[in-house]
Formats: sequence, C-alpha cells, structure tokens
Amino acid sequence: MDTFRFHSAGDVTVKAGHHIPERRLSDYELVYFPIGTQTVYKTDGSREELNDPCIIVTRPGEPHSYHFDPMKPTRHLFIHFDCDPETIQSRYSLLTATDSTVIALQDHSLVPQLLNQLLFYFHRRPERWRPLTESLMLAMLEELESMVLPGSKPAVEATIPMQIDQALQYIDLHVTEKIEVEQLARSAGWSHEHFTRTFQQYIGFSPKMWITKRRLDLAAQLLLRNAYSIKEVARNAGFSDEYYFHRLFRQKMGITATEYRRKYGDSRMSDLAPLNDLGRFYPRNHLFVMDSRQKK
Repeated sequence: MDTFRFHSAGDVTVKAGHHIPERRLSDYELVYFPIGTQTVYKTDGSREELNDPCIIVTRPGEPHSYHFDPMKPTRHLFIHFDCDPETIQSRYSLLTATDSTVIALQDHSLVPQLLNQLLFYFHRRPERWRPLTESLMLAMLEELESMVLPGSKPAVEATIPMQIDQALQYIDLHVTEKIEVEQLARSAGWSHEHFTRTFQQYIGFSPKMWITKRRLDLAAQLLLRNAYSIKEVARNAGFSDEYYFHRLFRQKMGITATEYRRKYGDSRMSDLAPLNDLGRFYPRNHLFVMDSRQKK
C-alpha cells in the first residue's frame, strides 16, 4: 500500500448538542479542535473534556463517542486515513498506543497550519497532490509525536502583519457589504500602494481579488443549503447582479453554481451549523472524499 491512504476529510461546524454515539472505525481518525469547548470525548475507560485546543487520534477498532458542546456550535477538522504498518505505524507511538490520545496543542504548534494545507490540497488537487499530502502528514505526525515526548519545545509560528490580519477579519465580517480598498489601507495606517503590495505578499491575492474570493466562498457555502435559490445565494453573498455572479462563479470555480450544488451537496451535512468563518483557502462544512471506503 501507499505510505498513507486518505479516505475523507473536512472542516465542519456541528450544531450545539450534536452527538456521535459510540462507534468503531476501520481506519485512523485525526481530529483537531481549534478552540476549547464543553465537548466531551469518550473512549474505552476514558472521558476527556475538551476545554482547550487539542488533537485527538483515534485508532482502528477503538470504541469512542463525542458529545459536542450543548451551548454553542463546535468547529473541528478531521482526516480519516490508513498507513503502512511497517514504515509508519511502528514509527509513531501515538498510532499504536492503547489508551486515549488527546494532545493539548501548544500556542506555537505548526499542526493547525499543516492540517489546513492538507485540506487545501484535498480541495484543489494540484499536480502531485498525493506526494504533497503524504509529506505534510508525515510532518504533522512528527510534530504530534514530539508533543507526547518529554522535553519537547514549541516550534515558531510564522505570522502575518497585524494590519493585514485585521483587514482579513474586517473583510470576512463585512463581505456582503461594499468594501473600499482605500478605506482598508487608511484603517491600517498605510498608503494604498503599501497596503496592496503587503497584502499581495502575505495573502497571495490583491485586496480586490481577495474580497471577490471571499464572496464566492460564501456563495459556495450557501449553495450547500438547498433552502436558497441561486438568485438568493448571489444576493446573500454580496453580488447585486445575478448574471455577473453566474459568470464569475463559473470562471473561478470551473463549474456553474447549479452544478456545484449538485456535485457537493451532501445529506450528511444536515447537522452542521451556519458559519461565521468560511475558511480562507478551502470551503468549510464540506466533505472531501478521496476513498469512499470510509466516511465520517
């Protein structure tokens, strides 16, 4: 077999009080909770309250259940996978342990970035995406293994300038409204030219292109909720011209909005909560299936 065989993955937000009853998976599951909640994870003889950001590794055949936060929606990212027993399983104790593996994340852990990049590759499927994802998965396991060993030190997290991060947050909060790049630059205390150049440097998009991308991200999320017509999706995503939305969506996504809904709509998403944060580089509340043998 390959070093890794990925089955499914996602970045989802479930409704308050959602419950996954006891189950036994036939593969590994790695789950990341980016913030602490009142979610409870139970496995054979163990009960963990997930009050802090953490990673959970569940092994094949291990009985476990989730009782998600009863008061508010809970976001979590997950990957289902198999791996070669000789080269991978024997190398990492967290894959062969017999007790519950809940790993508290250090403030500067690289695991969130690695996991987000994995989901980006699962979404975009660029050339050589399989070896790329295997390399990232190995890096993530190395990072996690170091966390369960004594004497480990946190890695240094790369950060973007505060002004750019604030602009990103503003865009996400006001994405359906009219947003002027000049106003974003003034709020950052920079000139239009410096703001645009720095934004492009760290984000990989110009501010205008990023605003359009975020509106399309929102539209793609709304399309998965069949209660909205395509016209309503366009309007609710900040597009005043429905025909422009149709043309732009097809140009950027490669398929029409109707085809996107038909291709990615999934009844298993019925327990997911509406999103405030759409995900910057791949769609949230979306199931990526690489191998249909095992799904969440």
